[in-house]
Amino acid sequence: MLVVLRLLGEVSAEVDGRLLDLGPPKQRCVLAALVVDAGHAVLVDRLVERVWGVNAPPRARATLHSYVSRLRRALEGVNGMSIACRSGSYSLLIETPESVVDLQRFRHLRARARDDEESAVFSLTEALALWRGEPLTGVDGEWVRAERERLSQERLSAEHELVDARLRAGAGAELVAELSARASRHPLDERVAGQYLVALHRAGRTTDALEHYRQVRACLVEELGIDPGAALQELHGQLLAADPRLVPTPATTAQSRSGTQQALTSTSTPVAPPADPADRVRALPHDVEDFTGRGSELDQLLVAAGETADTAMVIVAIDGMAGVGKTALAVHGAHRLANRYPDVQLYIDMHAHSTDLKPVEPAAALETLLRLIGVTGDRIPSGLEERAGLWRAELAGRRTLLVLDNVSSAAQVRPLLPGSAGCLALVTSRRRLTDLDAARTVSLEVLPHEQAVALFTKVLGDEVAEPAAVGEVVALCGHLPLALRIAGARLRSRPAWTAGHLVERLRAGRQRLRELVTGDRSVAAALHLSYRHLSESQRRLFRLLGLHPGVGFDVYPAAALAGVELLEAEQQLEELVDLHLLQEVEAGRYRMHDLVRTFAAEMAVENDGASTRATALARLQDSYLCTAAKAVDIVAPGGKRVEVLPDLPTPVLAGYDEAMEWLERERVNLVATATSTKGSRTSDLSTTLLRYFDLRGHHDDALVLHGHAYAIVSGSGDVDAECQALGNLGTAHERLGSYVEAEGHHRRTLDLARSAGALALEGRTHNNLGNVYLAVADHRNALVHYERALDIAVQTGNRIGRCRSANNLGIVHERLGRYDEAIAHHTDALALAEQDDDLAGRGYALHSLGFVFRRVARYADALEHLQQALTLAWKTGNRSLEGYTTLGMGLVLADLGRFAESVGNLDNALVIGLSTGNLGLQAEALNGLGHAAELSGDQARALAHHRQALDLAELTGDRYQLARAHDGIAHACVAVNQYEEAREHWCRALNLYVESGVPEAEAVRARLSTVNARSV
Repeated sequence: MLVVLRLLGEVSAEVDGRLLDLGPPKQRCVLAALVVDAGHAVLVDRLVERVWGVNAPPRARATLHSYVSRLRRALEGVNGMSIACRSGSYSLLIETPESVVDLQRFRHLRARARDDEESAVFSLTEALALWRGEPLTGVDGEWVRAERERLSQERLSAEHELVDARLRAGAGAELVAELSARASRHPLDERVAGQYLVALHRAGRTTDALEHYRQVRACLVEELGIDPGAALQELHGQLLAADPRLVPTPATTAQSRSGTQQALTSTSTPVAPPADPADRVRALPHDVEDFTGRGSELDQLLVAAGETADTAMVIVAIDGMAGVGKTALAVHGAHRLANRYPDVQLYIDMHAHSTDLKPVEPAAALETLLRLIGVTGDRIPSGLEERAGLWRAELAGRRTLLVLDNVSSAAQVRPLLPGSAGCLALVTSRRRLTDLDAARTVSLEVLPHEQAVALFTKVLGDEVAEPAAVGEVVALCGHLPLALRIAGARLRSRPAWTAGHLVERLRAGRQRLRELVTGDRSVAAALHLSYRHLSESQRRLFRLLGLHPGVGFDVYPAAALAGVELLEAEQQLEELVDLHLLQEVEAGRYRMHDLVRTFAAEMAVENDGASTRATALARLQDSYLCTAAKAVDIVAPGGKRVEVLPDLPTPVLAGYDEAMEWLERERVNLVATATSTKGSRTSDLSTTLLRYFDLRGHHDDALVLHGHAYAIVSGSGDVDAECQALGNLGTAHERLGSYVEAEGHHRRTLDLARSAGALALEGRTHNNLGNVYLAVADHRNALVHYERALDIAVQTGNRIGRCRSANNLGIVHERLGRYDEAIAHHTDALALAEQDDDLAGRGYALHSLGFVFRRVARYADALEHLQQALTLAWKTGNRSLEGYTTLGMGLVLADLGRFAESVGNLDNALVIGLSTGNLGLQAEALNGLGHAAELSGDQARALAHHRQALDLAELTGDRYQLARAHDGIAHACVAVNQYEEAREHWCRALNLYVESGVPEAEAVRARLSTVNARSV
């Protein structure tokens, strides 16, 4: 069996020349994310981030599991390959990845070329032949784009290596055309330039080679302000001298392989003309041995160094939170750039954030710097301005590199800056030095995950046998370099510990900061040095923000927590951002790093009493409730209103789009805030958000919030609140296919409502019970409850309840084959919705009419009504309506023989079912896909889809979809002459259809008699 997994082009899998169906783009992305780490465990959270990004939808984990299940089915029977699941991670297991995965094969061939000089050209040519275009074609996302860029760089490096190998083997003239094009694309790449020079020389075009060198040198000077590196300059000298080593003979090939390769691939930094050695001052601290990552930030430093002008020095201000690695970057960058500034290389710590030392005054710093460059004490004046003037005079004409570390403000550092060109100052600070004129700013964030893992591993000094646990340690350290170094040092110094043990210690909530201490280094201590520089009002806001249970916020909840005006809150937030105690992720939206939030919460416990903290959280709940109530009334009007505080400032929501955008953005915060306490506002938020959760299909969130609300009010004596929460919980279970639990909750709600005489709640509960019975095809009970709900809606004047109940009655009649009654009920519902401008009700009525028209073969009417319903679903963001309407359109198109369009719609319905966790919709979509495959003649695919639908329907207890699945399986069995199995499935379908009282029973009875006759 020949198996190939391809990433170097379109993401695909092939078995014996046959392409496997890998599903939609997101599912292909899951496979790609596993393939790049084949053989290694990939955490579920890491997979979710790779496929959906950092702002993954709430159902991402569930959808991921579904995608993995489908990939497992696609790979069934493929020898030597499987997807394993363990310890919260997945791994793609392949017996010989270098022969199966094109990326692994590519890397294997590159490694072989490095080890075997004789076969290098052959190996690299074979490696590059594996590329079929842009890598990871067909999938997209932030991780994909980064991985695509990285892979493209690997390809470019391999192309360079192949040219080097061919040159070492004696090639020349045959490379000129290829290298001419590459040199045009990469005019500043000195390695390409060197290869092109050698090829031209060997082609007898030494004059052209020298001219190209002149052009490259001019371009480097003009674009970057630097001369060519030492390697290219040496090669230029060899060309001028007609060095015979540049044209290897059989006798000199071995020597050429070592000497020329070094000249062509060296990337040493160009060295400036040295000053008198007696005047040189080199006083940089030692470089960090395990410095990791920061490639783009280092590039910024290198580019800045290359832009030193004739009339001005260059200043780079590096800012970031405590422990993020500002000093490490500045020192490492200084060592990288040292050869460009050979005269003076100095470092001074300004102690803006030091435990026992006060910030260094500029005058004192100048005295230290002057003495370091050899100025004696008797020559140093006493005044600040005089010292600054002497400092600038001493550095005039000297190429100087100055690292000013741990700076408090621009005022502290301005007198220390050299005044002449050819100088570079690297300034680090926890504060953004926005008032440091002409400074280029490099703001450091925490390390990306892969770089953070690499740093942690380097600190340990060896690879760890628990990659999944290491990934979790890195996540618990918030990817903060200081935390990673401390955690690594602790693990390294305790041989009895494992990475898994360290994970358990770090998971212990607020104990995490106490674990991140080693010797005199501590994350908490580093953060405390920033905290103590705040004003008292800033400290108070900072502490209370640590109580925010969500993931991000704007000025409104911040002002509510602190009980201050919006303007004051905004000013304090901006100051916290400048000090890197807060991150502004987008304009006006903030978040705290996990470790900073833990520290802030600890400060709140130490400094603010329990009543103060409770009051702040109550204000936060009130703030979210006020805006949520306004937003839900816009996107889903007509539900129960709750009392909100009128004087709280809330954002302006100008219409549907802004209201829905606010709800989607704040959804995680709303649930987290509501479930963080046991206050009365939790029930209010549960009631308020019910319609929104249902509209958008956020049923998992609904289950959490409504369950928490019910736990609070259960047995409290507040029957109305208990009914609301219990009914909401039942609806969430029903939407997720847990029909037994849903029925139980609604039955208890009905008893409570009746005992309290709450007629409106009783009507709502009857409708909810009807939904449960409809979902399991108990049509007799569904009719009873929908009719009672309609009667109560008419009696209480509840027009929206009347609209929903009428439409639901129509659905039951349609299932039972009473199409005239169904059309009449749906038409009534549509009229009510249009009178009240009820967009959701109108969408449901149009969708239901479309299903009835399909049943009576009025396909044009069906498509027209379904399309109108779909347009409304898109307009209102109603994911549930969108899913069922798309499903209906797919079924109609299948009946019309338009199979490609049909499958596209049914696939979309399935994806919506997966993303919202709606098992009922998933089962219906799978049965629909089976029906379409059956009509198109693809019985194998039909059988697969109906079997999947059968599994889901058995899980939920939906008898109607169970019957459809059995019916579909029987059809597929007949197509391949498996009459006995077909008879068994049709018997089961017939029993279920008879129990449900639907007209499909007669058709199945007829098929059963036919197959019985064939069996005989």
